[in-house]
Amino acid sequence: MKNAILALLLVTLVYAVSAQQKKILIVSTNVDSVGNSGSGTYLMEIAYPFQHFTNSGYEVDIVTPRGGKAAIYHVGKKADELAQIEKNELFIQRTKNTLAPDQIKTSDYAAIFYPGGHGQYFDVIDDERIATLAAGIYERNGVLGTAGHGAASLINIRLSNCEFLVKGKTITCFPHWAELQFMNISQYGKLLPFDMEEVLARRGANLIVCSKDNRSNKELTHVVDATNRIVTGAFATSAQWVAELMVELIKASNRK
Repeated sequence: MKNAILALLLVTLVYAVSAQQKKILIVSTNVDSVGNSGSGTYLMEIAYPFQHFTNSGYEVDIVTPRGGKAAIYHVGKKADELAQIEKNELFIQRTKNTLAPDQIKTSDYAAIFYPGGHGQYFDVIDDERIATLAAGIYERNGVLGTAGHGAASLINIRLSNCEFLVKGKTITCFPHWAELQFMNISQYGKLLPFDMEEVLARRGANLIVCSKDNRSNKELTHVVDATNRIVTGAFATSAQWVAELMVELIKASNRK
């Protein structure tokens, strides 16, 4: 009897450790320009989450439609911490040698994260293989997160019941008014194939979007749908917070 109890405790411990050690998948892009401007995945939106996930004990893989080198860019002054992450050997290795979709096994991952940038509009969004991977991870009780333009990558993901993943989910995204006002890379939205705010709403998302006047209100720019295991941030500066909340949701899911 005592041996049976010990065996049961050992199995439980192994399962708990295994659950904690599941990987996190980040989706990046191979497209490095939009029009005449350099683009891709915005550095802070991939670097800060990558570092937080690894610091939290998770192995992180990065997938792109073609595999190989991810297209990553930065504009403006680079914070010291961000520059240090960019020089980190593991970060360099994973971003220069991303996996292709057929190298991903959904059961290996506890979560999937979409950073922002404009490159994804031209490869990730229409890649059915990545959409299938995202749905598979999510339907295995995985956590999903996005920051900034990352929410645009969700528009074509369908679950096994053929419904859009975002349907009935409470999320936020990069606001259309901000695209029109700030995003010279996309020629203020003219080079983008769609307005994600409009499409996400049409797909059935319960969309919370800040206005110009209330963009400092984090209740409108940092949105957690804990019931549905989704964390979304409206801006690039939300990426660190999204990563932190994703880890909390993963741990909460493991305790159930």
